[in-house]
Order: sequence, then C-alpha cells, then structure tokens
Amino acid sequence: MKHRKKVLIDVFYLYVAQTGIKTYMLSICEEVSNRKNSEFEYIISPDFQKVSQSSFFKGKTAKWKNLLFQLLYFLRKQIVVPILSYWYKADVVFSPDILSPIWGKGKKVSVIHDTFFWDNPEHYQAHWLKYFLFFLKKGLQKNASVITITDYSKGRLKQMNEFKDLRIDVVHPSSGLTNFVDNFPKTSNCIAERYFLHVGVMEKRKNLGMLITAFSELIHIPKYKDLKLYLVGQRGPREALDDYDHLAKLVKDQKLETNVIFPGYISNEELSHFFQNATAYIFPSSNEGFGLPVLEAFSFGLPVIISNQGALKEVAGDAALVLNENTSENLVQSMIQILEDESLRLRLREKGIIRVKEFTTEKFFLSLEDTFKDILNG
Repeated sequence: MKHRKKVLIDVFYLYVAQTGIKTYMLSICEEVSNRKNSEFEYIISPDFQKVSQSSFFKGKTAKWKNLLFQLLYFLRKQIVVPILSYWYKADVVFSPDILSPIWGKGKKVSVIHDTFFWDNPEHYQAHWLKYFLFFLKKGLQKNASVITITDYSKGRLKQMNEFKDLRIDVVHPSSGLTNFVDNFPKTSNCIAERYFLHVGVMEKRKNLGMLITAFSELIHIPKYKDLKLYLVGQRGPREALDDYDHLAKLVKDQKLETNVIFPGYISNEELSHFFQNATAYIFPSSNEGFGLPVLEAFSFGLPVIISNQGALKEVAGDAALVLNENTSENLVQSMIQILEDESLRLRLREKGIIRVKEFTTEKFFLSLEDTFKDILNG
C-alpha cells in the first residue's frame, strides 16, 4: 500500500474562533471526517468537536481568561505542536489560524486570511501585536509557505517585505453552506415590511456608519419612509474594534430609532426569518479578507449591494451591485435602484444562486489538497 503523506492540522484556536475563521476551520475538519478516500492522512489536534463546543473562552470574557488563552496559545504553537509534528511524523503542519510554530517536522503552512494586523495596527493592543507578529515572522522563516483566501489578499501580502520571498497560494474557502435557497424551509413568521439587512459584528471596518447615514437620506424621501434597516449582530470582540456605541448614538441623533433596529445576537431560526424576508442585503465594509455574509445572502436569493472593495468584488463576481465609490450618496442611489428595478432584483437573485455554488466545501477541500501536493513536490 502506498504511503500516505501526513498532515497535522492544529485547531486549538477554535476555542475562541468566531465568524469566518471558525467556518474555515470547521469546514476542513468536517470534510476530513467525512472523506473515506484521500491521498493524505490527516491528524486533527485537539478534538475539534470538543473544542468547538467549549464556551469557556468565548463571548464577553474576563481579562484573566484572555491572558490565559494567549499564554496557552503561544505555548501550544511553540512547544506542543512541534512535539506533535515529530510524534506523528508529519509531512505538513497546517495552521488555519495564521501562526505557525518556529520549529518542528515537515513543511509549515500558515493560512493568513487578511492583512488587518498591518492595515489597522491601532485596533490591537500594541505589546500583544508586537509579540504576535514577531512569532509570525519567525514561524515563516524556514520551510514555510502561506495560503490565503483571495487573490486580493495575496496581492496585499506580496506588497509587504515579510512575504515578498514566500510562496503564497490562493485557495478560496468554502461558504460552509450546505443548503441553497430552494432547500431552506419557509418559515411561517413572515416579516410584513420592507427592509434592508446587514448581519455581522459591529466593528468599525464594517462601515455601518455610512450605511446608517445613507439610510437616513433614503427614508427622508416620502415614498421610502416606511423602510426599515436591520443591523443583526453583536458588539465587536475588542473594545478598540467595537463600533456599537457610535452607531447607536448616530441612530439616536438622527431620530431613526423606529426605522433602524439592532436585534443583537439571534438564533439561526430567527436569522433565517430575516434573510428570507429582506428586500436586499447590504455589505458596505471597507476592509474584508473574504466576505462570507455575501454568500449567505446569495444562498437565500437576496439581491446584494457591496462596497467597492477588492475581496468582496472577487467573492461576489458579477452577482452583486457594486458601489462606484464608497460614499453614502452612492449607496443611496444603489438602494433606490434595488427598490425600483424588479428585473435587476431578479437578475441578481439568479446570479447569486449560481455564484454561491462555486464555494462548496468539496471544491475548497480538493483545491486545498492540490496545494498540499504542490508544496510537498516543491
């Protein structure tokens, strides 16, 4: 029997992972669990089901918990993972959470999802960021390569000195969506009003202030005064990143309390109600590494408006309405287009349903395996 190359996958970061990185890691783990035949032997450590279900380090946690996780995380990366690489005789040590160990057996592959650390260093605790980037740089110095999730992110990374001489491969991730719009059960609780929708954490880079400003201008037009805007999601995970207080004040100052609603964190069933009944989904973010909510909206057959941002345009293809410029004026005009042009809504719906099928877990995993082969063949 032919010897299968071994891939050690470190999923310790699932203890704290949210949104995109969590979806990315779980997609890999679930595909590995379901695949019977593969050219590779995968070792997932620790047990991803137990780790993903743990809530000890998730949510609004005490500072001592954050410090404890950081300590355990760095010890894991620099001591435990290298030992495991020798124990399992790994050919590849795969880190879906950015940081690779400094030493160990096998080729090291880091997934760098975006360039937020370098684009917005002010959003991170200075000493922690310096420490993290030091270990990131050291981990990439020997026998290492990078996978990123869009050509846009690859271009940004290649502009930086740390990555100029590194191999960087692009593997588009899975959407993590197992059902498309026709397979979602329609709920009996229809929302009998016209509204725009945004789903995600309330971070500054999401540019929701521009969305609220544009929406305020829109509903001052008499024929649109009944419209609502639902901003679904919780506060940003870090105080420096969080934009909720500013957004709430903006809504209050512009007297929009009855039109702009913050439902907070909601269940999947409630979220399904919002997606199924929305007029359109709006994603005005100024900085994204991928943009999973765009694909989620496509899967529900929603027309989507996105900002003029490289990663979002790459993910959406021609299935979304793209702002000419990221201004509230342009956003108002795009919202009016969606409201008034039924053929545009239908066209975007059809293209979106086709587009989301390009991001299946199977396609993602096959592309990932091809990349592993290329890296090992050097």
